[in-house]
Amino acid sequence: TNDVQWAQNVEETKWLSHVRLILSASWQTAFHVRYNRLPVLLHCSHGWDRTSQVAALAQLLLDGYYRTKEGFSVLIEKDFMAFGHPFHTRCGH
Repeated sequence: TNDVQWAQNVEETKWLSHVRLILSASWQTAFHVRYNRLPVLLHCSHGWDRTSQVAALAQLLLDGYYRTKEGFSVLIEKDFMAFGHPFHTRCGH
């Protein structure tokens, strides 16, 4: 029953739904940039979390550089830290 209860608790957070939406938006963004050669403007309601997450994941899909240690570090710096992402409030501190 612990596994069932744990799964129910995870489901109640809607966390998996949020992950699905972010992955979907990232894929759509990368698709339009790569295959339709369209520019994409991203802006989510608050601008801190989802905007940076979608942009960063799309770049990971589009450019192998960002899948390297150096590239990933650059990506976090430019898409999260440079905009003042409040990491400290997202990590329970």
